[in-house]
Amino acid sequence: INIEPVPIEKTTSFGEPLHVSITQATSRFQTIQRSFAGEEEEAAAEAPPAGFDLQSWLQNRPMKGPPFTKRVGLVFKDLDVYGSDVADKHIASLITPIYKLLKSSIRGFGLFQLLSSGNKRQLLHKITGSVADGEMLLVLGRPGSGCSTLLRVLGNQRKTYTRIDGTVLYGGLTPKEVQRHYRGEVAYNQEDDVHFPTLTVRKTLEFAINCKIPSRQVLQDPERYRREFLDMLLDMYGLKGCADTIVGNAFLRGVSGGERKRVSIAEQVASGASVDVWDGSTRGLDSSSALDYVRSLRINADLLQKSVVATIYQASESIYQLFDKVMVIDEGRQLYFGPIDKAVDYFGSIGIEKPRRQTTSDFLTGVTQLHERRVRPGWEERAPKTAEEFEQLWMQSPEYQQTTQDAKQLYEQIQTDHRPSELRTFIDRTKMGTSRLKFRRKSPYTTTFVFQFYLLIIR
Repeated sequence: INIEPVPIEKTTSFGEPLHVSITQATSRFQTIQRSFAGEEEEAAAEAPPAGFDLQSWLQNRPMKGPPFTKRVGLVFKDLDVYGSDVADKHIASLITPIYKLLKSSIRGFGLFQLLSSGNKRQLLHKITGSVADGEMLLVLGRPGSGCSTLLRVLGNQRKTYTRIDGTVLYGGLTPKEVQRHYRGEVAYNQEDDVHFPTLTVRKTLEFAINCKIPSRQVLQDPERYRREFLDMLLDMYGLKGCADTIVGNAFLRGVSGGERKRVSIAEQVASGASVDVWDGSTRGLDSSSALDYVRSLRINADLLQKSVVATIYQASESIYQLFDKVMVIDEGRQLYFGPIDKAVDYFGSIGIEKPRRQTTSDFLTGVTQLHERRVRPGWEERAPKTAEEFEQLWMQSPEYQQTTQDAKQLYEQIQTDHRPSELRTFIDRTKMGTSRLKFRRKSPYTTTFVFQFYLLIIR
């Protein structure tokens, strides 16, 4: 086995202990992955050939055994999002259905809306990028810049928007197909952690695992899978010490805020989603808890080959360095997309320089703030001042051409690897009852209604 030197991980952040170790989680994951592999693969693991690389082997054997790694990837191109004006909104009441009927009849039952733009407001402009399986994207922007809108659309939460143009593909699957048949493959996690406060951490994760237990077509020993998968989640995300403590909420005291965030991450891993979207989930956490949280996301991307998209406000340099790519947005316009280590150089090339002691995330968030940013000498008149000017320079830059090329290459790779058909076939096999009932393949749920009802009664 090729053994490479492992960098020493930090165990503290600003004097506070860290509870999540990427190295330890990697070791734990590899143990359970080998445990559930088939007999032939176990034999290969016991007697590996010369030059055997375990990490490469794990990543190149998708959809073989739990915990399942599915190659999906996320591609979005020329994404325009429109929302209705706030003046059109009102508080729902008993007469709301009658009001909507009258309003629709006055507007020609939707015909007028089709022929005119109405009070639509464009929220996002021509957003382009890609997140391959195993990559993490950090979305940065000031409050109100459109970060949450982008994450909701990428998380397939589209109902609140009047119109969405452009392309979004999840491993070659369209948002409509994902919503109808493969809803569990894309998971959106909002800022607030919503759990049953009176359940313990162990019971919460047990329920999540049971709801996504695969069929016996791909899993021979469900009970062992439940037990070992639960132990792995508690171990990987530093939750063993609070496993029998209630989760709690704002009114009922339970685990700490950082532990509750890690419960959300473990629960999302148990759901088996291939694309994870996290919207402002570090708000209210101290620096060490926030770093633990992002380390947990890094584990998801590295070991389970998930595509992770997250927005984090006031991210420290340690957090920033855990991501692969960064996107900067202001007023719904894309200012930069690319590797994290090239963002500062790009803005330097258009006249905005980073102060020596400022964190990279704070610098990128404030590039459009005239009172915060620092302009290079000689660029006072040429440096862009508005979001529109930044967007024009970005779309004319070589970095933008590289972004579109990377998105095109990922799309072509997805089609070459036959990922859409591979994903459909595998998910259909994991659903309970598909061997007996063909209509179960169209259901977005892994387990049957009767089994879900049984789990709810037990809970």
